[in-house]
This record gives sequence, C-alpha cells and structure tokens, in this order.
Amino acid sequence: MVLGRVGRRVASRRVIGMGSCVATVLVLAGCGASDVLQSLGTPSPALNITPKSEAPARDVAPGEAKAARARLGEAATLAAARANPRDVEATLAAAGILRRQGDRAGALALLDASAAVVPNDARLLRDRGLLALELGAVPRARDHLRKAIANGSRDWQTHSALGTALAAGGDQKGAQRQFAEALKQMPDNPVVLNNLALSMMLEGRRGEAEQMLRRASAGQEKVGDVRVAQNLALVSKISERDGKAASRPAETPPQPKQSTAPPAPAKDLKKDAAAPATLKTARVD
Repeated sequence: MVLGRVGRRVASRRVIGMGSCVATVLVLAGCGASDVLQSLGTPSPALNITPKSEAPARDVAPGEAKAARARLGEAATLAAARANPRDVEATLAAAGILRRQGDRAGALALLDASAAVVPNDARLLRDRGLLALELGAVPRARDHLRKAIANGSRDWQTHSALGTALAAGGDQKGAQRQFAEALKQMPDNPVVLNNLALSMMLEGRRGEAEQMLRRASAGQEKVGDVRVAQNLALVSKISERDGKAASRPAETPPQPKQSTAPPAPAKDLKKDAAAPATLKTARVD
C-alpha cells in the first residue's frame, strides 16, 4: 500500500512521539525507577513490592536474658584477659571459662601468657599446676604447685594436687605428706582419701589402703565419684585373693620316680660319655 504525503507525515510524527516517550521513561528510571514501573503497570521482579511483615514481639524468659548476659560477660572477660596479661583477675576468670568449655590447653596458654609478666603470683601458679596435672604434664604440674605453695597458696586443693603429682612420680612419702595437709583442711574428703589410698597401695600397704577407701566410700555420695567404689572393689578383691593364698597349705613338690632298670655297666657309661652329643637344628621351610 502506497502512502500519500499526508500519510507519511502522520507516521513520522507517531515514530517521533514514541521515541520521546521511551527517552522520558529512561530518564525517569534513573531518578525513580519504581515509580515509573509501577505507573506503567509493569512491576519488576527485582523490586520488593510487598512489604515484609515484622515478627511479633515476644516476652524474653529470665533464663534467656541471663544466658545472653553471661555470653556477653564471657566474651568481655576473654577480651580483657587477652588484651592485658597483667590483669590477673581477668586472666583467672577467662581461664576458668575456657576450661569449662573444654579448652584446657587454651586455658593453660592464657595463664602462661599472664605468668610471663607476673611470674610469682600464687594464684597463677596454682591454676597452672592444676591444669598441667589434668593434661598429664606431671613434672610441670609438680613444679608449678611447689612454687605456688612457696608463694603462699596453701589451700587443700593445691596440697591434694601436689600429692597426686608426687605419687605419679613415685615419691609416695612426699605425696602422703601433702594428702595429710589437705585432710587437715578438708577432713574425710573422698577425693583426697581416694588418692591417699592409692598411694598406700603403691607402697604395698593394702590393709591401710582398704580402710582409707572405706572411709572415702562413706562420703562418696557427696561427690558422686564412682572411682572410689571401683578402687575399693579392686583392693578388696586383691586382699581376698592374697588371704586365700596365705591360708592354703603349701604343696610339696613331687618326688622324682625311682628307675627300676638295672644300672648300666661301667664300660658302657664310659663309652656313652666319649660319644659326641647330637645337635638338633630347627628346620626352615
């Protein structure tokens, strides 16, 4: 179909008008695309047209609030201890937090860092000794605990831990002196009595060890430690076995049977003695 002059003018005006509309949309999109898109009725998937509904408010239980405060407090305590090793109070508290979390090695490293700048603090030495003992570093624990006592740490736990370290190293007399010091402060403490009994066992004093474990077993419910009952059962079993062995009459060794064959003639004995011995070797397949 051929357009006339008037038709071409109308068509060109429509094209120009459409171009102007497109240009206007692009300019407005740079300033406020959402308004333009919404006015044109073509919402974009990148836009969040529906506002999010806020979660309903709820009451915070006292336990949750306390736990949140505790977490904030623990984080602040750990940060303070790591920032200032001279802050012994923060270091001791932070080491306790790490120990409760199961990171004993990290707790000991934190205490060591503080002890490097405060070397003679009895509290640092004591806690380092206790942690070293828990980690199985017996010589190190023994050294720290001795220094802790020399610097004034004389609580029952320090003496009991040093006794355990000495017993593990074979010094039973020294261990028993430390356990006795601990029992002066904490009479009938099951943990101390149990360790004292084990030290006596290592010396062969089973009767005294059994009495000590029975005494510890009487206070076992206070600590809920099954090791006391296990050790008592073991010592009782050993004592019972040894008692039975002592009461059993000694068996006389069987006498060798007398040979009924006549003795060989003297000449044959001399002949056999002169014959070379036969060596038997193992066969290697």
